[in-house]
Amino acid sequence: MSRSFADGLIREWSESSGRVSSVQGLAKVKVHTPEKSLNGTQVILAEKPNRLRAETLSPFGSPLLLLAADGESLGVSLPSQNIFYTGQATSANLGRFIRIPLRLPDLISVLLYQPPMIDSLREEAFELQEGGWLLVHYRSQRRQELIFNHARQLVEVRYFDRDELFLKINYGEFAETGDRFPQHFGIELPERETTASLKFSDLEINGALRPGIFQLEPPVGATVISLDDE
Repeated sequence: MSRSFADGLIREWSESSGRVSSVQGLAKVKVHTPEKSLNGTQVILAEKPNRLRAETLSPFGSPLLLLAADGESLGVSLPSQNIFYTGQATSANLGRFIRIPLRLPDLISVLLYQPPMIDSLREEAFELQEGGWLLVHYRSQRRQELIFNHARQLVEVRYFDRDELFLKINYGEFAETGDRFPQHFGIELPERETTASLKFSDLEINGALRPGIFQLEPPVGATVISLDDE
């Protein structure tokens, strides 16, 4: 495969996904870790570079958990217990609730179909027998593999350190019109035995977001717990 063709694949995907600054929608979420497995319905709002809101809903549509991060601060409300957690929006604090040990900016980039790219020193490209293309980026002991399908859509990204896979991201079920944005997202962290998937049934791209949507205040009478003190 020619270098110009490989560069064209990257440029085409980057220009298309780069137009997305926010997503919001209703999703079925599954997370599995060695400690526990979670399944549920969430309202998810994400805006670049580091703002996130997630509302976990009961089968009847009432909120079980509300989480908001504005890049610096994190607020989490448990309405049924009238408990409110507050702290910095660190990966450790976020991981207590979303169970995915990624930095907030990296998680947002995954949700916006803009997974982080390594600053490569060497690149290779291959045409796949089953259709599509594999692009490989190398830098020191790190390697990144990007798989594009026959429709030139980025469907998988794999990250390696010293040939050990430490992160895999999958995209699927692309919209047939408009920005052809993926409706399904998958994350796998083999070393942590953690997997997560999100499947949107209703998704809006670059929609209007209410001011302050990425911030939460403690409800009246709630017990406030500082995550940074623990």
